[in-house]
Amino acid sequence: MYIPAHFAMTGEQIAAVLASAPAGDLVTSGPDGLVATYVPMLHEADGSPHGRLIGHLALVNDQWRAAAEAPAEALFILHGPGDYVDAEWLSRPGSPTVPTWNYVTVHVWGELVVHRDREWLLDAVRRLSAAHGDASVDALDTAAVDKLLRAIVGVELRITRLDGKAKMSQNKTPEVVSQVIAGLRDAGGEATADWMAEHSLPRAQAKADLLAGLRRPPLAP
Repeated sequence: MYIPAHFAMTGEQIAAVLASAPAGDLVTSGPDGLVATYVPMLHEADGSPHGRLIGHLALVNDQWRAAAEAPAEALFILHGPGDYVDAEWLSRPGSPTVPTWNYVTVHVWGELVVHRDREWLLDAVRRLSAAHGDASVDALDTAAVDKLLRAIVGVELRITRLDGKAKMSQNKTPEVVSQVIAGLRDAGGEATADWMAEHSLPRAQAKADLLAGLRRPPLAP
């Protein structure tokens, strides 16, 4: 992923997306080329530097079969807030602008491992459901649970690398960032506006303050 320095996310920002994003695109390479499935995954700390993602695929989805033979490299793509940005919100006197798209995305690389063991599957389903406030699995009888588990395959992505990109106007002036935030709120883009208010505006203001200090004439002797 192409990430200009001013759009690079911090480790804390990446961790927030991993913790809050409910699902993403699991991308693998198989006999027929690249395959992708949109699937919920749960990020967990496991003592490794980046942790792991756990989830499951339908048994009839052949994407898991290549990794069942041997652990294979996979990519999981998560998306945070994102919205269309009107050119008018980016405008400054004498500076024509064009519209753009603001977004947050995290790419997760790792080793994909397949699990068919009943207890692993049941534990993963319970934890994934619990993360969304759902304990309905525990209300099912054993026969119903077994039928459910026979229809899925567990997947675990042991994370080896993380990249995060937030193209959220943080390279603009504080005035422009404020205009974009206001425009997004008027257009219903609250999540993107909130992210920008928390992260982009303080960064833009810090840059403006730094530049103002550099331009300030030295004090007279």
